[in-house]
Amino acid sequence: MTPWIAAAVFISAAVLWTWLPSSRGRFRGALVFTLLWLIGWTLPSDILHTVALSMLEMAALQVVAGIAFDVAVLRMKLPRFVIEMAVVAGYAVILFKLLFSLGVNLTGIFATSAVATAVVGFALQDMLANIAGGVALELERGLRVGDYVKAGENAGWVKFVRLRSTEIETPDGDRIVLPNSYLTRSAFTVIPPVRRRFIPFYMPYSINPQELMDAVTAALRASPLPGISEEPKPSCIITELAAGHVNYSAVVWLAEPGRDSVVISGVLNRIYFSLRRAGIPATEITHLLEMKQVTEDHGSITNPVHVLRNTPIFRLLDDGSLSELGANMKPLSFAPGELILRQGEDGNSMYFVTAGQVRITFAGSDRMEREVAVIGPGEFFGEASLLTGEARNASAVTITRVDCYQLEKNGLQRIMDTKPDLAEDISVIIVHRQMELAVVRNILDEETARLRAAENQTQLLSRIRRFFSLT
Repeated sequence: MTPWIAAAVFISAAVLWTWLPSSRGRFRGALVFTLLWLIGWTLPSDILHTVALSMLEMAALQVVAGIAFDVAVLRMKLPRFVIEMAVVAGYAVILFKLLFSLGVNLTGIFATSAVATAVVGFALQDMLANIAGGVALELERGLRVGDYVKAGENAGWVKFVRLRSTEIETPDGDRIVLPNSYLTRSAFTVIPPVRRRFIPFYMPYSINPQELMDAVTAALRASPLPGISEEPKPSCIITELAAGHVNYSAVVWLAEPGRDSVVISGVLNRIYFSLRRAGIPATEITHLLEMKQVTEDHGSITNPVHVLRNTPIFRLLDDGSLSELGANMKPLSFAPGELILRQGEDGNSMYFVTAGQVRITFAGSDRMEREVAVIGPGEFFGEASLLTGEARNASAVTITRVDCYQLEKNGLQRIMDTKPDLAEDISVIIVHRQMELAVVRNILDEETARLRAAENQTQLLSRIRRFFSLT
């Protein structure tokens, strides 16, 4: 009967090795104990047979412990130390059973246990302290696998909480084993999933602080930033009026503990572009952003006259008019993921992309965002609101860094006054783009859109003339 039991234990350990990879260490031990049983069982000695039988019992104990660990700890979320203590108790039972079978005087052992316990306790005091710490951590649920913790100079995600030690993985990929006695004797911090962080930067007194804080706050709230919680909302505050400069901080709530550097880089990138658009010299930010002194030479993102000359809606303008219109265009830059236009908001400007890509989206009655188009260099968007004064009919979010020019109504008004025929040429182009948008919205099919184009062009021309007060 015993060989059949041994075969069942060996086969179970070999099969479970593949099915339950989290307990492979225990199944490896079961295989080793089974082989030791085989060696002892084949030798002609009753004592060796008794020892071999204990080896087989320990092999079976390891198989049962491996299954229990997967079911109770990983699936039922029971404390890990429960299984480990049960295994230790099982070993103790097998050991005393073996000693009894070999005729060892257990009474004498217990009689001298006080002295033995003192000696063993003194020799293993560190190990026992670690085991006690592990039991305390499990019972109090002070640490859980996946928590991000800081203990002294060490910080990382908890990978394992064992009886004697806790293993954490740092953001650099290092694995650190901390004795449980260290964790129970000293303070450690469990970083929450959402945590406030102040990201400082510095600007001179010559900058209007309210304008700066408004610009940074608006940019941080305009569209989501990776790793930043949307609630509570980010903001910008003054932290100190120091000698020679004002200390500011972007206040954000980090949602990815342990990945602060990447998230902070994205926030600073957003701040840089928001200050640049606001006309605040970001070159004066010190310590956190290293930048070379530059001049405001926006010719590097394409001459505005060249941009207008290649825009269909201004094809009737001569060089003089193009130069006059180009002088009223404002160069802007946006970081990846920034919101430029929001559907439903008022607007009286359009944008000409010279570098990067912008995603145009439309939200229907179901509030689901649908991509309408991707705008690249040489293309434009936002013209409907500029020409009619109506609310934005779509949203625009940058995909990459975007350089563009902004043209507002005031810059276009004088050209429209001197060249009223421009309104008709523009209306033809705009209607075509609106029909494409209507098809994407599933409002119209393509054939219906073509039939309505002429009628809509007349109505649009009337609205443009009325908005610009043209006769």
